[in-house]
Amino acid sequence: MKLQARLALTVAAAASVAIFLVAAAFWVLAAREQRNSIDTFLRDQVASVRELPREIAARGRPDRRPDFDQGTVVRFRVETDQRGVLIDDGLPEVGKIDQTQFSTVELDGERYRMIAAPAGSGNRSATIQVARNIEATETGLSQLRRQIALGSLLGIALAGLLGALVARRLTEPITAVAGAAKQMALRQDLPSRINVDRTDEVGDLADSFNQMLNALEVSRDQQQRLVADASHELRTPLTSLRLKIDLLDSTPDIPDSQRQELLSGAAAELERLTDLVTELVDLASDPTGVDEPAAEVDVGLLVNEVAERVRRTTGRVINVDAPSAIVTVRPRMVRRAVSNLLDNAVKYSTESPIDLRFDMGRFEVQDRGPGIAKADLDHIFDRFYRSSLARTQPGNGIGLAIVQRVAALHGGEVWARNADEGGAIVGFSVGMDSADRLVD
Repeated sequence: MKLQARLALTVAAAASVAIFLVAAAFWVLAAREQRNSIDTFLRDQVASVRELPREIAARGRPDRRPDFDQGTVVRFRVETDQRGVLIDDGLPEVGKIDQTQFSTVELDGERYRMIAAPAGSGNRSATIQVARNIEATETGLSQLRRQIALGSLLGIALAGLLGALVARRLTEPITAVAGAAKQMALRQDLPSRINVDRTDEVGDLADSFNQMLNALEVSRDQQQRLVADASHELRTPLTSLRLKIDLLDSTPDIPDSQRQELLSGAAAELERLTDLVTELVDLASDPTGVDEPAAEVDVGLLVNEVAERVRRTTGRVINVDAPSAIVTVRPRMVRRAVSNLLDNAVKYSTESPIDLRFDMGRFEVQDRGPGIAKADLDHIFDRFYRSSLARTQPGNGIGLAIVQRVAALHGGEVWARNADEGGAIVGFSVGMDSADRLVD
């Protein structure tokens, strides 16, 4: 059974139970009130004639008969040795009693409510019985019972209708989410967003689904752009490599010097392909960075280790200005970002020194090269973007895109500008949710 049907049945059942209990309570109270009213009336009538048996015993006969409301029947019984029953209006005999009693009797096919009460004392004791016709009252109660039952049925039907409307209202966003998910599964396409006009948990579900669709749409667009960019970047080195191999294969008598040049070029293209594939894998895998846990690291020690690696592999002078400070980051990702900044500086500068600085969550690398053209400043962190100067250098345009991703995952930002004294300054920051601590 679907959730909407279960909700409708639950609401209808709860309302039905409530209506039944209220109706039953109303009926019991109404019937009790009517019967208590009749019993009170009967007590009052008994009290008004309690002295009548004594008068009858003294005079030998009643001087008056009780003047009761229409519909009441009175029977008197004075038990003495001489007289016995003095007045009898056809009520059933109850005998000698010690306390007041109520009962319902049937006379001539009609129902009566009867009270029997003791009166007098000693040899002048008597029993007074008063009965009132309750046929009209019982008929009225029966009609009231039928009306309550009919009203309850109408109320239950209305409750079922309201339950269906409430269930439909509650499950409308859920149904929309289910339909959108089914459409996404069948058509392999992202459906339109769900309209959310409520702030409860169901509305939160629809809003979360919309956010998921937005994230999927962004991810799909990034994936398509990555595939398009990667295919473009891979095509150039593959084409060059194929031409060199075809030339070597079709020209067996090529001079050794040219053969060596072609082999060196092919090796360079293979190295470029290897670097490109490595960068692509790193960029495409773990896009959220959650696979690497954050840890407290000494950033001063981290940047010095990266600088030392670049010194060994390039022979360049790397000046490091980074005090020891404990910062909570993802160490591997930050190390890769700093390494990419240094590699970029080495690639686009001369043999002049390179400065690496860290302060208050900000990593910055400054070279003394030709700088960055103004038209390129806003694009150097785009994936696969290469300026006219960069096209003369090895690379694939992914390194700084990785830097930007690392900064974003740490709640930071990236920047690039030209230094006043020449060269470029490129850097990134990490969020300082927990302030760094200087190490003595």
